Amino acid sequence: MDTVRRGERGKQKTWQWLMVLTAHRGLCVYCGRSSATTIDHERPVVDEGADIWWNFVPACEDCNRWKRGRSARVWVRDMDLHVMHPTAGFATRAMAPRVYAGITRRVERAQREIADMDRREWFELHYGDARHRNKDELFKILDRCKKELRGYPHYPWRTPKVGTSARRCMRLICCGYQHPNAEFLVAILDPTDRAALRRAAFNERLHEGEVLGRIIREYLADKRRKLTDEAA
Repeated sequence: MDTVRRGERGKQKTWQWLMVLTAHRGLCVYCGRSSATTIDHERPVVDEGADIWWNFVPACEDCNRWKRGRSARVWVRDMDLHVMHPTAGFATRAMAPRVYAGITRRVERAQREIADMDRREWFELHYGDARHRNKDELFKILDRCKKELRGYPHYPWRTPKVGTSARRCMRLICCGYQHPNAEFLVAILDPTDRAALRRAAFNERLHEGEVLGRIIREYLADKRRKLTDEAA
């Protein structure tokens, strides 16, 4: 179970980094356009902010440094004051009001996404064994994770489970092979047909195994009809 820890910054597990950095479409919640490359504590640790997932948001390096020990709400207030009083020192530089006006909303949306229990479970079960020693290794794993997520027609944690397990993912779209009725089959297809099958399954929001199962059932039903007709 997650517990609140203070003073342990930078010790988050790899899967927790991935869970945060892929939120908000992988973009910084502050500027809304740069890729998220770092975890920011929405309420800073120096201001009694917890060093735990529900206080994390995805951010770019520039915005993380720019925010500098303030909560998102305080930062928005300071930038608003900076626009009205540019020489008073409320901010080191200005951000366009149309950008900072949406920060609070983007932060809240990202935190709701990160708090999704099914989403957190998926990242832990799929990437719980991943380890990184530095940012280069982390970004390689992050790229692999993003590529995997782009391969699904919709978020895999929103698909039904084929069973229950505390140690393995059982979501149909990504781990349907764990279905109790699943059988491994070899389909002989040329590259064109293989690509067409992948595309069709994607468009129908189905696992490819579901499509093959449907085709096989239709084939068997047709054979049974023919046998019944011949017997009659």
